[in-house]
Amino acid sequence: MARKGSEDSAWIVSSKEISIVLGVSEARIRQYTKENAVVRVSHGKYDLPKSIKAYIAYLDSKRTEVVDKTVEEAYWTRARREKTELQVQVMRGDLHRSEDVERVMNEMLGHFRGKLLAFPSKMASRVAGKTDLTEIRDILKSGIHEAMTELAEYNAKDFYSEDVFIEEEDRLNE
Repeated sequence: MARKGSEDSAWIVSSKEISIVLGVSEARIRQYTKENAVVRVSHGKYDLPKSIKAYIAYLDSKRTEVVDKTVEEAYWTRARREKTELQVQVMRGDLHRSEDVERVMNEMLGHFRGKLLAFPSKMASRVAGKTDLTEIRDILKSGIHEAMTELAEYNAKDFYSEDVFIEEEDRLNE
């Protein structure tokens, strides 16, 4: 099969012999030659030890490419799954976008601030002329509760602009 080479002791084999050693066709050996996966010394002649080393390195690089591609596909699949899970949470009202929370909280706190600022004027007329401290306390307490209902009326849909539900439904239907 192989013959001892000259002074560098290289094993020189034919394309048929290296195809048998590697278990591939001679046509594939020619492709490997173009891809530098085997070492050709002359037309139809190959350096067997160097070719085996080159072939192993070639297979390692291909395996790494496949592993990297598989890992990347797994990352991409995980990211798509997480995105879908987040979209479902948004649609259920379990998760809110920060800009929506900021908008709703600013509105709620603005209304609450307005009620607090109006409180003295509104309550002054109700307690004017009252002398019973229990009655004054009850009137003020009801006014405070009325102002606080602004903060207590939480509705998940308030945290979304109208287009969010439409956008989320469209995305999930894709």
